[in-house]
Amino acid sequence: MGHNHHHGDFATQRASGKKAMVTVFSLTLAFMFLEVIAGLYTHSLALVADAGHMLGDAAALGLALIAVWFSSKPSSPDKSFGYYRSEILAAFVNGLFLIGMSVYILYEAAHRLWAPPVVLAGPMMIVASAGLVINLIGAKLLAGSSEHSLNAKAAYFEVLSDLLGSVAVLLAGGIMMLTHWYWVDPIISGLIGLMIIPRTWSLIKECSHILMQGSPARVNLEELEAMLQRTSGVSSVHDIHVWTITQGKDVLSCHIVTDNQVPVDALRHDISEMIEATFGINHSTIQIEHLPCSDIENSGCVA
Repeated sequence: MGHNHHHGDFATQRASGKKAMVTVFSLTLAFMFLEVIAGLYTHSLALVADAGHMLGDAAALGLALIAVWFSSKPSSPDKSFGYYRSEILAAFVNGLFLIGMSVYILYEAAHRLWAPPVVLAGPMMIVASAGLVINLIGAKLLAGSSEHSLNAKAAYFEVLSDLLGSVAVLLAGGIMMLTHWYWVDPIISGLIGLMIIPRTWSLIKECSHILMQGSPARVNLEELEAMLQRTSGVSSVHDIHVWTITQGKDVLSCHIVTDNQVPVDALRHDISEMIEATFGINHSTIQIEHLPCSDIENSGCVA
């Protein structure tokens, strides 16, 4: 049995993502307090909804930073893969939180639609403009790290949802300033709540797939098995498993039955390099057997 794993830029990507999240967390937390006060002052549910999203962002980013800290802890005898999976758990919880937030906003919007209060559109638009700038900065900072971490991706989605929310609040403020149609405020609020549900649901599904140890979407197991089967010295392949520890860190294990025409160490090395070059999996465990496991009683091979 052998292993092949290289850490590469994994730690660097996580460190870069952490710096971006700390900056966005600080900006979000500071602006959230301002937006809560402004939302209450202007009587705008749309602004309060956007403030709620900001609060959700702050909580999510705080949770994400805790998860990054946990994931950087070394492995231990009872946590052989370390704490990488904490990032997926944090992203999953963030997704559930966002769904809950959206449901609440929809409920409140429906309630206010029947008796919309007078909204101070001018101050509302000023605060929404500032929120748009903050969210643009946050989205730019998190865009790069979101490609390498589901945790950062969850935070990025939340900032994007707030960015769209700020645009919607500006639109609502402009309409109300020109027409005094205050029912626009709860309608825009409901749209803000609806906007993030599909994207957040996709994130929850992706996290659930990883937690259930599903194969990465980019890895076709049939193609992988066929490639291994064509390798010189390989008689058959079985028990192939590919799963994800956290985004950017996939793991593979398989059993290779050899025809004894190729040295075991050389075969294992060639297969590991081929798997990494073709599928980008740099942590593989390959067990070499000399006979099919159906002959285990006569051969003593280990399944």
